[in-house]
This record gives sequence, structure tokens and C-alpha cells, in this order.
Amino acid sequence: MLADMAKQQPLKAIELGEKLLEDIRQLGSLSDSVRNDWTMQVLNNLSTAYSYVGDNSRSINSLLQALEITQEVGDQRRESISLANIGLAYHYQGMRDEAFSYYRRSLKMDLDQNDVYGIALSYGNIGTLHGSVSPDSSLIYYRLSLSAMQKEGMHDREGAMGWMLNNIGASLEGLGDYDSAFYYYFRSLEIRKSVDHRLGQFVVHKDLAQLFDKTGNDKKALEHINASIAIGEENHYVLAIGNSYLLRSDLRAGKGDYAGALSDYRKFVALRDSSENEDDARDLIKQTMRYEYDRKLLTDSLEFAAKEVVLEERTQKQRVGLFGAGVGLLLVIALAVAIYKGKKRSDELLLNILPEEVAEELKDKGHSDAQLIDHVTVLFTDFKGFTALSEQVTPKELVADLHECFSAFDNICEKYGIEKIKTIGDAYMAAGGLPSPNTTHAQDVVNAALEMAEVIEKGKTSKIATGLPFFEIRIGVHTGPVVAGIVGVKKFQYDIWGDTVNTASRMESSGEVGKVNISESTYQLVKDQFTCEYRGEVEAKGKGKLKMYFVSLVLV
Repeated sequence: MLADMAKQQPLKAIELGEKLLEDIRQLGSLSDSVRNDWTMQVLNNLSTAYSYVGDNSRSINSLLQALEITQEVGDQRRESISLANIGLAYHYQGMRDEAFSYYRRSLKMDLDQNDVYGIALSYGNIGTLHGSVSPDSSLIYYRLSLSAMQKEGMHDREGAMGWMLNNIGASLEGLGDYDSAFYYYFRSLEIRKSVDHRLGQFVVHKDLAQLFDKTGNDKKALEHINASIAIGEENHYVLAIGNSYLLRSDLRAGKGDYAGALSDYRKFVALRDSSENEDDARDLIKQTMRYEYDRKLLTDSLEFAAKEVVLEERTQKQRVGLFGAGVGLLLVIALAVAIYKGKKRSDELLLNILPEEVAEELKDKGHSDAQLIDHVTVLFTDFKGFTALSEQVTPKELVADLHECFSAFDNICEKYGIEKIKTIGDAYMAAGGLPSPNTTHAQDVVNAALEMAEVIEKGKTSKIATGLPFFEIRIGVHTGPVVAGIVGVKKFQYDIWGDTVNTASRMESSGEVGKVNISESTYQLVKDQFTCEYRGEVEAKGKGKLKMYFVSLVLV
């Protein structure tokens, strides 16, 4: 009952939840396990209720208390829920790095326990976090979440299916597929009405209003925003209702209802001004970090003590068996040398296919976590006329030429500290600013691109002089956010995903032979280091018109 009330009537849920906590504390007849169980449930629901009325400080406090109990009693399911809810609280405040850290920890626990419902929600949370910067990346996570829900038949559970359908609709809207977005929004609304999920109805009505407004249907937009606000006011959704007032203010002004528009705008401003300020948000981070740090100190101390005991036991055994051990000493040394050489060789092979930081994480943990990196510069190259060239030379000669070019590219990437991602046929893909972010990635990648173009131009000149067929190249560069991580199980590959990758590819295909074509976002980062020629807005397949620049030379 409290779980539903926390989302649909948060003020009543807070009043009831605080009273329940006090009652639980005063009940002396409860066992520790029952007391902890009830307390954790109430705290998690209280956190949800506090978040819906905009009290992030108390929401975090409730979650920290619940997290501490779950870790003390070893309840991994509820620990995962607490981690996810802390991530959600940070997410509401726009603190994406902190939110992602907690979401990722929650997902790992869900995967370890094969908790399909938890996995579905964790994928959904991560997808929501990506949505503001990369709709296509968020769409991947949403579809993973939806797939998990469909397998388990979760369509009725807390409106989870409706939530994910709505998220997919939002991603498709962000990608410009409005017809598909409407389809998923209305499916979401239907499910949320069927389970009387009031918060879900509030959200999807608002999303439909925004899309109808975007597509020029003012009447439908006003109809849905009125429905959203009515639900929000009835259920005190203080944290989210401000944007609904702002949208209705715009719609009313468009209809000539200036008094109504002013009233809604004043409500929006009042809610905005009452929200927590940046200093409050920083205090929440310090509070969480302090708890985590204290707990880590305790854990490290216990682990150290345990290791000391084990070490002492091993030392005693070694003293007893020291004489016998001398007989096999040479064999042990030989075996150790063989193991060292094998390990060194395997490490070298791993570093050939993965970045060093990722390889170390993989060795330490047995897996590598995906990263969302906000600023990465991606490079694509492609050879012009490659198919025609392949018909003029033998396969052996063709592969030898490709190997020579790509080997030169590999050396250039290493020189500038950028990461080769992969080759696809005659295309070459690399990126700067990952896996460890830096501030020089755009400049590094453009420098590398210019040197790659120079390598191909020199090769072309040499081939022409001897009457042989030659390569010509187009190079495209774009800067933006990506998701990076390892794909595959038997053959690892470090790869990147996101709209940034697609746009970088369009920079290459929209460029010209022998030139480095860069996007507006890259230009803004390198304009003081390079001379660039503005090309205007150029049509890019699937992207519409984009501002593009040719890099002509390095500024001295």
C-alpha cells in the first residue's frame, strides 16, 4: 500500500511512513530480521515519496539508512534497489556521473543474481540517463529493458511496461520519428490507465502534449497538458509539474489567453525558485561520499586483519615444510619462469586488442563496465574507388597496400594518444578522449587526420610516378558523447556507440578526397589551433543540413 501511495499520493505516504518508522522502533517484540525488513521497505518507499515532492535531502537520507541496513544483513536485492534509488535522486538533480555510478552498481548486482525484473529496471535507468545526450544509445538500453519485461510478462507490475514504452517513444521523438513516437506514447498511456498508474499518466500526457505542440496540433496539445496538470496537482507532483505549467503557458499565449498564460508562468517560476540550490546538491554528494568512505575504511580494516591471520597460518606451514620444499626448488623456479612468460605474452596480446585501462579492469574483475563519456572526438576514413581498385590488382597486392596504409595509421594514432577502434573493410575508425577523458582529444584527432591524409597523398604521388593504381581518401571528424565498452564473449572488441559515431561517419561521406572534413562541435574546439574553411550547411544523409569545415593547415 505504501509503495503505491509513495508515487500517487506522496504527501500522505510521507506522513504514514514516518509514523510507521516510529512504531517499528517502539515495538519491542519484533525480531531483528523482521524489524530490519519492515524498516528497509518503509525507508525505500519514503525516499520515493520525498523525491516526488522535491525533498531530495530527505530522499537521500532515507536511502542511505536503507542501504546501510541492506549491507549489514546481506540483502542484495534490497541493496540493489537502494543503489538504484540513490542513482535516481542524483539523476533528478542533473548529476549524471554520480547517477551512472550508482545505476551501474545496481545493474551489476541484478546481473549477478539473475534478477530479471531488476535487470529490466536498471537498463531502463541507464537508458534514461543517456537520453538527454544520445537518444540512439538510450534506445538500445530501453529495448533491452523492454525485452526483459516481455520475457517475464511484467506488463502489469507497477506500470513498468508503460514506463519503458514511454521511454522508447521519447527516444524516437528525439530521433525525429514522430509517427513511431505517437504509437509508443499511446500504448504507454493505455497500459498506465489499465493499472491506474497515476504518475505514469501524468508523464505520458505531458509527453503527448509536447509532441502535439511540436507537430502543430495546438488543440490536442492543450487537451493533454490539461490532463497532465490535473493529475499532477491532485497528487502533488511538485518536482515535475513545473515544466507542465510552462508548456501550458506557451500554449495559452498562442491561443490569446494571456491571463491564463501569465498565471501558469508564475506557477512555473515559483516552483523553480523553491527548488534546492547548487550548494544543497553538493552537500548531498559529500554526505553520500562520507558514508561510503567510512564503510570502505571498515571493510579494508576487516580484510587486512583476515589477510594477516591467513598469512600467519601459511608462514607456520612453510616453516614446517621448509626442508622438503628445498628438494623441488629448481622445479618450482622453472615452472614460475614458464608461467611468467605465458602471462607476459597473454598481456601483450590483450593490449593489442583493448586499451590498457580496459585490459587491466578485465583482468582484475573478469569483466569491463561500459562507460558514458561526454566528450570524445571520433575519426572515420574511407578510400575512394576501392572497389574499382580491387579489380585492377591481385588480392595479395590489395591486402598488402591496405596493410601498409593501416599500419601507418596505427602508428599515427599511437603518436597522438588516440585509440584505434576498428577497421571495416577499407574504412578505419579511431577516437580520442577515451577510455580516459582528456582535454586535447579534438586537437589530437585533427592532427592525426592531417597526417593520415599526408600519408595517402605521398603514396598516391609515388604510385602515379610508377604507373600503378593508387588510393585516395576522405576523412571525417566529429566530437560528442559516446558509450564505450567491450562487446563479445570469445573474441573481445572494444567499441563505441551513439549518435556521435553516426555523425562522424556522415562527416566522412560528406567530405571531399584528400581533405579533413570536421563538424561544428569539433571546429569550436580546434579553431584556435588550425585554419579552417567554412563550407556552409551541407546535406548529410539521415541528418539533414549540418555545418561543416575543411581543415586546411596547422596554425604556427
